Amino acid sequence: MDTSEFFDSFYNNAKENSVIIMDTEGFILKVNDAFTIAFGYNNDEVAEKNFSLFFTDEDKKAGKPKIELQRVKSYGFASDDNYLVHKDGTPIWTSGESVFVRTSKEENYVVKVVQNIHAQKQLEGFLTESNEFIDTIFESIRDAGLVVLDSLMRIVKVNSAFIKMFEIEAPLREGNRLIDLDHPFWKRDDIKKDIRSIIVTNRSFKEEQFQMETKSGKTKTITFRSKSIYTEPGMEREILILIKEKPAH
Repeated sequence: MDTSEFFDSFYNNAKENSVIIMDTEGFILKVNDAFTIAFGYNNDEVAEKNFSLFFTDEDKKAGKPKIELQRVKSYGFASDDNYLVHKDGTPIWTSGESVFVRTSKEENYVVKVVQNIHAQKQLEGFLTESNEFIDTIFESIRDAGLVVLDSLMRIVKVNSAFIKMFEIEAPLREGNRLIDLDHPFWKRDDIKKDIRSIIVTNRSFKEEQFQMETKSGKTKTITFRSKSIYTEPGMEREILILIKEKPAH
């Protein structure tokens, strides 16, 4: 099967994946439209220039462009997370993979695919640097129960509103699971299935409604919202669940 048509389609139609095609010394041959939209440079501006022009001065001094090319030629690929300098001078945090390509005509190229992950990097930095601030905000929310779960449905953190809503009397120990809580709501099979689905599939609840029976036998209507979060770069994904009680009419 000739894969050239597949590559052409990917190169021309990609929206999130910026593509740079260069020779084995890093001199640029072409960039796709996605690259131009994301980083400002068009083909006429970068053709025959070395791809090192996209690196910050600091990364150039550290020899990162040369190191990347050496890895590609030695191993066939190289991956990297670093800044790529926009045409206007703005450094943008990116994730990229470079691949060594040999054509049927025995011509050698390096194809680099780049994704802009600057917003994710900023969020991760904010979360890492602002843990104390986040803890304060977390606890200040009084009208909704908040719980953070790890991938095994163990409780990482709850706020006071959650403890009050679910009538929790015993102190929560590290490693407690939701299903271990002394409350009938968390014993329900449908709730356990939904929580497990959030964790496994990474889907979010924009708003889902449930009927909750209290320990005293009263029935309340509550709504769930969920969101995947990364509290620190490189850490496992956690799930934040926000639970609000709907007022009785």
